[in-house]
Amino acid sequence: MTADVVPTRRIPRLDSLTGLRWIAALMVFTTHAAFQPGLLPPGDASAVFMSVVKVGGYIGVGFFFVLSGFVLTWSAREDDTPRRFWRRRFFKIYPNHFVAFLLAVGFLLLTGGKIVGWVQQLLLVHAWWPDLDVAFGVNDVSWSLSVEALFYLSFPLLIVLVRKIRPERLWWWAGGIMAAVVLMPVVAKLLPAEPRVWWDATPEYEYWFVYLFPPVRALDFVLGMVMARIVMVGSWPRVRSVWAALAFVAGYAAASFLPTTFSMVAATIVPLAFLIPAAAAADIEGRPSWLASRPMVWLGDISYAFYLVHQVALYSMYRLYGTEFQPTLAQSIGLWAVGLGGTVVLAWGMHRLVELPMQRRFSTPRKRTTPDAPRLTPS
Repeated sequence: MTADVVPTRRIPRLDSLTGLRWIAALMVFTTHAAFQPGLLPPGDASAVFMSVVKVGGYIGVGFFFVLSGFVLTWSAREDDTPRRFWRRRFFKIYPNHFVAFLLAVGFLLLTGGKIVGWVQQLLLVHAWWPDLDVAFGVNDVSWSLSVEALFYLSFPLLIVLVRKIRPERLWWWAGGIMAAVVLMPVVAKLLPAEPRVWWDATPEYEYWFVYLFPPVRALDFVLGMVMARIVMVGSWPRVRSVWAALAFVAGYAAASFLPTTFSMVAATIVPLAFLIPAAAAADIEGRPSWLASRPMVWLGDISYAFYLVHQVALYSMYRLYGTEFQPTLAQSIGLWAVGLGGTVVLAWGMHRLVELPMQRRFSTPRKRTTPDAPRLTPS
């Protein structure tokens, strides 16, 4: 993973991107909370709200994929090796994944749920299965780690290839990748139309191909890598964060009216590709941002653990209030806040007790100590 394009450099902190990670995690949480039975009051207003927040979960995960490519490229070490890189990524993601998996298994055993695809989940290959019972088995949100695993395995090769792209051609590559993402729902139409997912009747194979299939989602990751290179070589056109955010809001609104396979990724891939570099550029230039505030950075730091445990937390809360509960609006907001607060506490504990200790202890190999060589003394 050596490079001949950029010299060794001091890597600026991009705290705004850490804050944005929390926003994305919160979007996913809110989507899943809205679809918990009995959490929203009955009525048309709740149905409209669910249709709006549904796409937020899809978009939040897409943000993570683009951000992953951007950040890994931005922070790539000139003297790194594939083995060292893979070691760091493994001890970054797997310990939390394993603990969250055990929590999910415990919940399923206590509630009589089915434990499906546990071997694939432990091996982080479950997103490759077009059977959604397997892909979403046990801890259903961990499918995205299966996708990230492909990103990490291929990154040592991808970073070499991306660094070979001439600066004046980076925007052409970015545009081509965005176009490929938009075309994926069209390609998915070639797949069988049956069976269909239960929540909105989208063909299951199309849903899997567009949203979960790791090689397709790798387009998001590579786009993030290319956008990072655009910033690094000075080709970013200084798009202000506020304009990028407004474009994102417009893309989100449009996604709410599109068929599911187009709303999941295609509708917002261009705004996401601009939002992340715009926020990074603001940090590089030293412009203040609420996203880079200490509370937002703290929440962003625990967002990985938060993402992994939030479904188990929501399912547990649902088991407490039951299927017959019909809340008022105030009670719905209260339940959402309680679920959010409880998940934050659980995520903080996992971050402090699992994620950080495992990274500190194992992410870099310990230097071997050798005994001092014996001294030769005259007899």
